[in-house]
Amino acid sequence: MHLYETLADDLSWLICAGVYPPGARLPSVRHISRQRGVSVSTSVRAYHELERRGVIEAAPRSGYFVVGPRRSALPSVPEHGASPVPVAGAHRILQLLAAADDPRTVSFGAATPHPDYMPSAAMAAASRTVWRRARRRCMNQAFPPGAVELRTELARRLAMAGCRLDPDDLLITNGCQEAMAIALKMLCRPGDVVAVEAPTYYGLLEVLEQQQLRALPIPSDPSQGLALDPLEQAFRTREVRACVVTPVASNPLGVTLSDERKQALVALAERHAVPIVEDDTYGELVETGRRPTPLKAWDRAGRVYYCGSATKTICAGLRIGWLAMPGRYRQQAAMAQYLRTISVNTPAQLTLAHYLATGHIDRHMRAAARAYRQCVARLIAELEQHFPAGTKISAPQGGFLVWAELPGTVDTGALLAESLRCGVSFAPGALFAPNGGFENCMRLNAAVAWDQAAQSALQNLGGLVRDRLG
Repeated sequence: MHLYETLADDLSWLICAGVYPPGARLPSVRHISRQRGVSVSTSVRAYHELERRGVIEAAPRSGYFVVGPRRSALPSVPEHGASPVPVAGAHRILQLLAAADDPRTVSFGAATPHPDYMPSAAMAAASRTVWRRARRRCMNQAFPPGAVELRTELARRLAMAGCRLDPDDLLITNGCQEAMAIALKMLCRPGDVVAVEAPTYYGLLEVLEQQQLRALPIPSDPSQGLALDPLEQAFRTREVRACVVTPVASNPLGVTLSDERKQALVALAERHAVPIVEDDTYGELVETGRRPTPLKAWDRAGRVYYCGSATKTICAGLRIGWLAMPGRYRQQAAMAQYLRTISVNTPAQLTLAHYLATGHIDRHMRAAARAYRQCVARLIAELEQHFPAGTKISAPQGGFLVWAELPGTVDTGALLAESLRCGVSFAPGALFAPNGGFENCMRLNAAVAWDQAAQSALQNLGGLVRDRLG
């Protein structure tokens, strides 16, 4: 155990013992450093670890304060024992996406942050610079594998996260979903079985449906993440061709696997020769003082196909993603991307590359992660206030998504139609399962504009839930 983790555990014990009650201000970082005889950086990491656990929160220019106790329990862990099933139902997503573009609707449904959380001014400046310096190039297509400037900047950034990648290992795609689709296209054939988290991102289920693949749900614990024992059992007893996992701030539960569990997962894949498709879309949106290490950093056998994106972190409108794969598949992956969409927007690639090269991204990521943590805390507090007793709510360890499990037998799919008429959207739980289940659950986006309209929308949604419970 690291020294900062030991300090975090000690402080957590003091908080649980009531030495620092809810709302109390913790000693300053410098004070705790002198008191415990550790460096300031160790104290900072300890406080960031307590923030990640949801024990304390930072107030700008005021310090760190103990968070009040949650009234809600964590969502249930799904039962194991499901069989591989075909995926169907992607058409239900369109209703959700239409609501996200409707100015009359407060959208908690689509997983897209409000533009105010994005570096819009910096991106606009980068775009102007790119068009001024490379106008002719912007008028042409950047064919696969994509602009070398962007692949170089991404390789440099991933190197800081522990991933040993050459720019030629990277393929630029139209978002992370296309990156996952290309990876699965190379690994699987129609009818093959793919292990997925339960619940899992509905965009992945769309990909599986499109490619006629069968999904094998593996339970995901709301505090620890993907259950490794059932996964190993599936690797041993079933013809699993690939496993798709989001190890950092998973969608929809928001769970981040520990480094030990990440390494165990990579070792499991190597032992059973099953490739992993890693979705690292939310990998930088965890406020811990350091970027969580991707699975790819421990990949020595070429089993991890790494997928990332700038849509949730920098600019959703760019639709820029990337795929890192073993060198032997470079040409095959590039051809797959060409056949799907021919190329990826050239000005968008060059704009993102220029922005990454300016060095402002780290400051933005820290600010975004902090803002999203505050948004999540506010959403959970609103849900606890307006939703019925017995509602179970996730405790996200990154990102900006919250998963709620409603009491009783409320069907959130049926509830959505009613809530849309009231001007509020959410993502019903059934979208996150290939074979049914989670009908009484919903996913909500916390990264909205927190104004009176948002508060009223949640209050109205809570009222609809109460009405259905009678």
